[in-house]
Amino acid sequence: MGRVAIAAAAAGLLLLGTACGERSEPTGAAAPLYPVTVVGAGDRTVAASAPFRRVAVFAPGPEEILRALGAGGWIVAAAPASGAIPLTGLRKAKPDLLVAAETTDELGLDRASKATHAPIYVAPGDSIHDVERAVTQLGLLVDAPVAARRVVHHIEATRSSVERRVAKLPVVTVFVDTGFFTTVSDHSLTGDLLRRAHGRNVAGPSPEAGPFDLARLSQLDPDVILLTSDSETSLADLRSNPRTRHLTAVRNGRVVAIAASLLDPGPRVGEALLDLARLLHPNAFR
Repeated sequence: MGRVAIAAAAAGLLLLGTACGERSEPTGAAAPLYPVTVVGAGDRTVAASAPFRRVAVFAPGPEEILRALGAGGWIVAAAPASGAIPLTGLRKAKPDLLVAAETTDELGLDRASKATHAPIYVAPGDSIHDVERAVTQLGLLVDAPVAARRVVHHIEATRSSVERRVAKLPVVTVFVDTGFFTTVSDHSLTGDLLRRAHGRNVAGPSPEAGPFDLARLSQLDPDVILLTSDSETSLADLRSNPRTRHLTAVRNGRVVAIAASLLDPGPRVGEALLDLARLLHPNAFR
């Protein structure tokens, strides 16, 4: 491993280690941070000889992270709600770094990189650990390692508190409806949050794309149905549907909702975990 990669790895481990309480912050003269190299999702490598100061961001989670790091002023362009990447405006913005999520259109992202000659950082986001890694790496890229450490510490403190409170509680079976019975995989941030909140995602690791089979959902009969705020579904809808009104969660009124924005892989993942745990185990948080 080269000197640059070693420096980045050491800095990343220091931030995460400190956030978990495993290592104290160094004292004395500050070591030079640059050059650094980080490896984001998809093994995309970004090398920085100096902090990036003109950032284009194409996903809400990484944008929230940058703002939480105090780097909102470095954002010179952001993708609209449609998710499309406008190349004309992007060229005018002259970003020196493109920041995306794993869900960002890869072809559009590569076109943006060719148009601007800017490197691409793809933020990992399939678990709390991934989000903490993204916070740490973005902190290195925009010269905000101390702010990144604070954000990670806050996430870890919330995670630890929630996991202690639910540790001895029974696991609750859950079906997540993101709209028209489309659901999520265990291998997602929502799946990770459910596990940590002592819930079990009945859809499993690899649900088929599109609406979940309602006959299968009837067999699984979850304790709780979790609706995202943008699902356009309600308890009344499920009670009026002959294929869902008999479900245990519907009959018991255990159909709950969470803000969809909380489930973005951003700095509020600790809040998302706390909200989920309260929804699944309300008596533990009274």
